[in-house]
Amino acid sequence: MQTHRLPRVLAIHDLCVFGRCSLSVIVPVLSARGVQCCPLPTALLSTPTNYEGATMLRLSDEAPKILAHLRSLGAEFDAIYCGFLADEAQAAFVEEVFAAFPNALRVVDPVLGDRGKLYRTMDGAMAEAVRRLADKAHIITPNITEAAVLLGKPIGSTPFVEEDAKKWLETLSAGGKRSVVMTGLSLDRQNEIVVGWAKQGVSGLFRHARTRGDYPGTGDLFTAYFLAELLYGAPLTAAAKAAAGFVASCAVFTAGRSTDSKEGLYFEDILRNKPNR
Repeated sequence: MQTHRLPRVLAIHDLCVFGRCSLSVIVPVLSARGVQCCPLPTALLSTPTNYEGATMLRLSDEAPKILAHLRSLGAEFDAIYCGFLADEAQAAFVEEVFAAFPNALRVVDPVLGDRGKLYRTMDGAMAEAVRRLADKAHIITPNITEAAVLLGKPIGSTPFVEEDAKKWLETLSAGGKRSVVMTGLSLDRQNEIVVGWAKQGVSGLFRHARTRGDYPGTGDLFTAYFLAELLYGAPLTAAAKAAAGFVASCAVFTAGRSTDSKEGLYFEDILRNKPNR
């Protein structure tokens, strides 16, 4: 008799002790949405890098040992989802993971920067390594800053009208070879956030209200929720809309409370009140 199991994701990201981002949000979001999340930490951080003095321990030496053990067990994954990488060797390692599990959906969140700047742990060499990794993905989920880097544009570049945004999406999709969900667009309405998508030569945009505040981990929340919806059969556009709605709800909830924005979005109560599958 075949053993039933939930959809299973190998999540290759960093782990922060304090602050809502990366694996600290990815694991609970995937789990609450009915997906088994198997975390493979790339680094251990005291906090996200938006905190001054954040510490970071790279786990580059341990990751290949973990992969070897997983392969010896005959483990299978429905998706490989990677985000923050601590060095170029880790980008090469993720390519090995893709090769080890060829039937898994490959989702790359090209974590490089935000708001027109690279994160302080990133440089040109890391940008190139992440660009090569994104070329092997089935789906990429860049924010607008990361999209500019992937496209080789000046880092502060952004499209200002829908036509230009769709050109960015089409180029990022590599001629329809991969799907794209691009977040953080503003375009012509400063009170709205725009999410763009492209799949198999078709692209589009949808909008939702902007909430005040700048919160780390928003992209992690978005992609984790988006991936869970995909794994339960939602089309890409429906999954992206559901994820955008979830993040928007978290932002509204958080903005209504006195909290340090550095800690990220309050997602726990919103997730707790979501209906089960």
